[in-house]
Amino acid sequence: MTRFPGNFARIVSAYATLKAAALAAALFVSCLAGAPAGAGDIRFLTLEEPPTNYLEDGKIVGTTVDLVREMARLLGEIPEIDFLPPARAFLLAQSTPDRMLFTAAFTPEREALGYRAIGPVISRRHLLYARKGSNLKITDVEDLVAQGLTISGMDADWRTAFLKDAGAVVETTPEHLLNLKKLVAERTDLWISSDIEAPAILAEAGVDPSAVEVAYVLRTAPSYILVSKGTEPDRVARWRGAFEALSTDADFLERMTAKWSGKLDMELGFAPAKGFFVKAAARDDTRS
Repeated sequence: MTRFPGNFARIVSAYATLKAAALAAALFVSCLAGAPAGAGDIRFLTLEEPPTNYLEDGKIVGTTVDLVREMARLLGEIPEIDFLPPARAFLLAQSTPDRMLFTAAFTPEREALGYRAIGPVISRRHLLYARKGSNLKITDVEDLVAQGLTISGMDADWRTAFLKDAGAVVETTPEHLLNLKKLVAERTDLWISSDIEAPAILAEAGVDPSAVEVAYVLRTAPSYILVSKGTEPDRVARWRGAFEALSTDADFLERMTAKWSGKLDMELGFAPAKGFFVKAAARDDTRS
């Protein structure tokens, strides 16, 4: 079976070739995504967040993508999925009913904006990585501010917002790869990622995992499919029911965990209260 980190150079080559075209088409796609939905339409919005949702050979794939497609199959529907820059995806989801955005945290701030959640679809240990040998001493978020540390983070990401609200300096971009490169190039001191995201992004960048180390653990938190404000409750209930059915389908979950454990080269499990999760997370974060 093809394994994700070892095979990621091929994935990235195809992704890089298609990236310019994908982003050039973003305005056209986002216009379609923002158009009013028909009587029975739900339109999905997603963004670059490997391994939950990303491009592979021009196709939108990932752990959450597999869940969405299977939910749609159970409901007898063909899902429309638009791949967008993060800020644009959230802007559309905040302003247009009948949109479902994945994969994202369901924070109090997003709940206040009217989002509802389906899931969780995955749980991750959210981490701050430093360059190996940096010897940073971080015991809480206040240390980030006191030490004047700079952090690479994603646009429209709850982790970025959380750290900025705490007073930390976070430099954002729309791509995980760019954020890692800024850390490696010593343009920032820390990089926001997670136990499931980081191995794939390191492989994409051609960076040896031993070149970075966990400096601080933010928290372990679940992520969801977010439903936009104004979406009819019966539509939300249908899709939530489909997800709940999958969450107890042992055969489907066994296939999915085997597939993604092989691609990611890490042992994944699935639990209704967590979604996908790493069964044997590395214990390199004891300093947190």
